[in-house]
Amino acid sequence: MEFETIRYEMIEDMAVIRFNRPDKKNAISLDVSEEVGKAVDLANEDKGVRFIVLTGAGEVFSSGADFSDPAKAMEMIRREFDVKSGNSPVLKLVHSPKPTIAAVNGYALGHGAEYALMCDIIIASEQAEFGFIGPVRGAVCPYAMIRLADEIGRARAKELIITCERISALEAFRIGLVNKVAPAGKLMDEVSAMAGKMRRAAPLATRYTKEVINRDLGGYELSAEIFEKILKSDESVEGAVAFLEKRNPRWYDEI
Repeated sequence: MEFETIRYEMIEDMAVIRFNRPDKKNAISLDVSEEVGKAVDLANEDKGVRFIVLTGAGEVFSSGADFSDPAKAMEMIRREFDVKSGNSPVLKLVHSPKPTIAAVNGYALGHGAEYALMCDIIIASEQAEFGFIGPVRGAVCPYAMIRLADEIGRARAKELIITCERISALEAFRIGLVNKVAPAGKLMDEVSAMAGKMRRAAPLATRYTKEVINRDLGGYELSAEIFEKILKSDESVEGAVAFLEKRNPRWYDEI
């Protein structure tokens, strides 16, 4: 299968899916989202694949959702959070029967940070940064809203999403968002080492363990509904304009 916005390659028994829009800082567009879903299907169907690794081409994991076309951005979220279609890229990644590892090689912001959060394990380069920055741009982080609190607690999740603070890989490790921090240039070595540890577990036992741990995951429809409301608001317009004009947004009575 050929892809235009991602790269798919095998490293031993790991299927490596790489965001491949370095000129756009690996921003996640509708095409990227759909190709990730197809790549996960490909990996799930391949008996030679034990693990799925998600990473970014170049020095950036992902700068977040591509809002250059708001209509396509909204369509992307609709498709990603449509639990009824059975074709959601997000659900395919979250509920893959195979262990998934996010190899965060640079900054992971907004929807990029959310894609890392969708994986079972996050391994970050010491140079990586994380930021759930949707609200500062007049948007929301639809997946982080329903999942981040499960990983790091409600208070810390609300703080990170509402302040849009960017944190280092070491801080992400300290609060339990990241499993391992790798020295610069050694990220894939750490990924391989983690895969080596997990190879000792039987595939079927691994699959059912994931299913049980993930059994209560939900909230997708509500999150997509809120995202759509926000994207149609004046705040979303102001956030986008402020970002393009490289200034702080003016909320409330200042707009």
